[in-house]
Amino acid sequence: MKFIFNLQRLMDLRKKFEEMAKDEFKKKVKERIEVEEQIEQIDKKIDGFVSSFNNELTYSVSPMRFKQLIEYREYLKKERVKLIKLYQIKLREEESAREDYLEAKKEKDILDKLKQRKLENYNYEMKLSEIKELDEIAQKMYVQKNKEK
Repeated sequence: MKFIFNLQRLMDLRKKFEEMAKDEFKKKVKERIEVEEQIEQIDKKIDGFVSSFNNELTYSVSPMRFKQLIEYREYLKKERVKLIKLYQIKLREEESAREDYLEAKKEKDILDKLKQRKLENYNYEMKLSEIKELDEIAQKMYVQKNKEK
């Protein structure tokens, strides 16, 4: 007799859900890292701009060029603020995806443990049945041996 786990289809489905949630979590981590890298790049641009701005200020700068430099600095600051907001959104999305993944993993693990317990119980019952059969055979042999005497 073969072991059959009645909830195997559900367990397979939970495993697929776990894999999907894990993939989604990895995707969200990657998105967050990309935004972090964009923030680092804009920070480097801002640092580079500050030094070039200071260099240009040491020389005479036309009012038009000065205005352009100020506008570019404001643009970089606004971009950085946008990226920080996007980063915060990505952090929340990552946290949500992580929680979804952990929940899916927990549900799958519960079914894994249930299957393991059912299998252990099945193996125990099979051993008991085997022992019972061996006892019956031994008893029949004993009775048959005593009849022959």
